[in-house]
Amino acid sequence: MKLGLELRRVLSGIAFLSVLLPFCSTAIASDAETYQTAAAVAVSKLDFDRAIQIYSKGLEQQFSLKDRAELLRMRGVTAQLAKRWDQAEADFTAAVEMVGSTDPRAYRDRGFFYHHRGHFELALADYTAAAKLFPDNGAFPNGQGLALMEQGKFDEAIKRFDEAIKLAPTSGLFTLGRAEAYNRSGRPQTALGDYDKAMALGHLALNDTYRLRVGVGAAHLKLKNEKAAIESLDKAVELDPNSITALRYRGLAYERASELDRAYRDYETVLRLHPGDEFAVKQLQRLRAK
Repeated sequence: MKLGLELRRVLSGIAFLSVLLPFCSTAIASDAETYQTAAAVAVSKLDFDRAIQIYSKGLEQQFSLKDRAELLRMRGVTAQLAKRWDQAEADFTAAVEMVGSTDPRAYRDRGFFYHHRGHFELALADYTAAAKLFPDNGAFPNGQGLALMEQGKFDEAIKRFDEAIKLAPTSGLFTLGRAEAYNRSGRPQTALGDYDKAMALGHLALNDTYRLRVGVGAAHLKLKNEKAAIESLDKAVELDPNSITALRYRGLAYERASELDRAYRDYETVLRLHPGDEFAVKQLQRLRAK
């Protein structure tokens, strides 16, 4: 799911860029946009090494500061997809130094990178800096909320999500973040209200819809609404059949609903996907001891 989300970010402009594809087939022109096109095509084929080579070649040209920053930013995103972490960080940092005060994508991408790598303090610092530079952009208080939530600072996170929602009241994504903060801080009923709002607002990516379904299932499980939990987790598993998280929660919901055969099946699927999974092993041992 993560790869799909990141890949969609890289290819968000591929439909437009593809009109230039005929010019990229045999030689790469000296125009910055054409380098972007050729690299995007390589990424669409999951040829990250080729894409990075193209971006690097473009950076050897005498392009404007704006164009160079864009090539660096996109090379960083591609390096992240290729798990070249040092290069990705270096490229994002160079882009921030070049255009961070004028282009919100520079801080956004580095903040996302740090969050993805589990460096939540660094992600929070980037989102905080960007929130001051771009006070009308709800993505940055939302990013602050996500980073604070990962640090267990749920009340602070909720305040940041409130700010993001105030800036963009129709954002289902920002409301989803707040729902997760309520859910993870032991307020499942309040979380369900926000999950419902996020679903009603819509415009959620596939990965975010999956997050919502897992969250709703977890909240219902906490409230001992096993049937509702299973219904939501069924939808999460449909979206991602290999989700260990969704399968764990659904197995537990089945177990509590006394549907033990189905619980067994989910725990065994978890072990097939993740051999030695401690939660699944423990739950199966407990069921067999009954």
